Amino acid sequence: MPAPERTRPPPSSPTPPPATPRFDESVLTGGLRIRTARVPRLPEVAIHLVIDAGSVAESAEHAGAAALTARVMPAGAGGRSAMEMAEWLDHMGASIGSGVGYDSARFSLHSLSDTLDGALDYLAEVILSPDFPPDEVARIRAERIDEVRRSFDEPGEVAAQALSEAIFGSHPYGRPVRGRLETLEAMNSSLLRSFRDGFYGGDASFLVAAGEFDPDVFRRQIEQRFGAWSSAPRHLSVEAFHGSAVASGKVTLIDRPGSEQSEIRVGAVGLAHGHEDEFPVLVMNAILGGLFNSRLNLNLREDKGWTYGARSGFSLRRSPGPFVARAAVDTPVTARAFEEMLSEIRSMVVRPPDEEEMQLARNALILSLPRQFETTSQVAAKEAERVGYGLPEDWWERFPDRVRKVDVDDVVRVAERYLDRSGLTLVAVGDADSVRDDLAALGELEVRPAP
Repeated sequence: MPAPERTRPPPSSPTPPPATPRFDESVLTGGLRIRTARVPRLPEVAIHLVIDAGSVAESAEHAGAAALTARVMPAGAGGRSAMEMAEWLDHMGASIGSGVGYDSARFSLHSLSDTLDGALDYLAEVILSPDFPPDEVARIRAERIDEVRRSFDEPGEVAAQALSEAIFGSHPYGRPVRGRLETLEAMNSSLLRSFRDGFYGGDASFLVAAGEFDPDVFRRQIEQRFGAWSSAPRHLSVEAFHGSAVASGKVTLIDRPGSEQSEIRVGAVGLAHGHEDEFPVLVMNAILGGLFNSRLNLNLREDKGWTYGARSGFSLRRSPGPFVARAAVDTPVTARAFEEMLSEIRSMVVRPPDEEEMQLARNALILSLPRQFETTSQVAAKEAERVGYGLPEDWWERFPDRVRKVDVDDVVRVAERYLDRSGLTLVAVGDADSVRDDLAALGELEVRPAP
């Protein structure tokens, strides 16, 4: 028998697609879609209820209503106080979380299989019978106002919000999801209840469940609780944001006197989740600023030593979201850091990536995907993402192959399309006296005080 070859590693085999379970779908009488999959790993069940009640549904004068509504709903429902609701949940060993983005509101419930029936009772109370107790609304509203005030002390958050406004203007994507001080201070139980009653409904929602349970029994349990959930009177009707950023080519400087660092941002309008350019964009961004070994980080951190990290990314939403490149740099190099960042963005076209960069980006995207399906909660969350953005059934299974097919020409094409200098907006938060003159050379400059 010949000795095994040990002078070189064996050839690698293709990375398998993530192990995604098969989800079955049914629709309740009231319109609620249910997606269920049995995942017999542990005696647990993960549920995601997603509702078309994100911050794009709220008016500008009620900014923050969507997020505050979802946060308040578990704090008193069906005649139970916030304390009684918490004790009920703790007694079952279950947990609930709520979160709101621009496109939707999501309630995530995690339960042991043995206590699932009671956990569904709890979820039904929260969603169908929230009380919006005035004292709890006041308490949680005060917490949210404190969060907003604290954000003013974080230069990174100030820069992020200023960039959103510069890109999207009065479009809902230009407003903070958590709201503004002036809008939050006016919110009360009546307003939050009105938002919930207007946008929450079976026909405006879907539910994903994964775990160790009998799907047929589960569907009956959901039908008993949510089958008659009435339709939402109002439905999202938000015009997609198209074209270039509102402040394309401009530089906005938020003055923080005495700052030793500047938070810098370069942004533009990106693309929607599921767009035909998504996979070329993912690969392109990984090379530009999505990885530690990306061009931006190797330049600004490893070569120049100006920052602890420089990154970039595309926020994929129902309507085109933003592209953002970001870093925190020493104040004296603020303008030079912008120049280097813009140079690296241009280099995606004038200095196309070589095969080593392409392979590193492809591997990073493909090999990291299975880690996003390791737990039952992750499986449910990824399915909720797929359904929420109307992606094909085989989206995650085909993900690796679609990444592998991206070539250099694709990367250059999407870099030209989405990262053209005329469509880029620059924002800096730092000491105006130190950086104003240098930044004025980069474009039309607007200077305003920090919030």
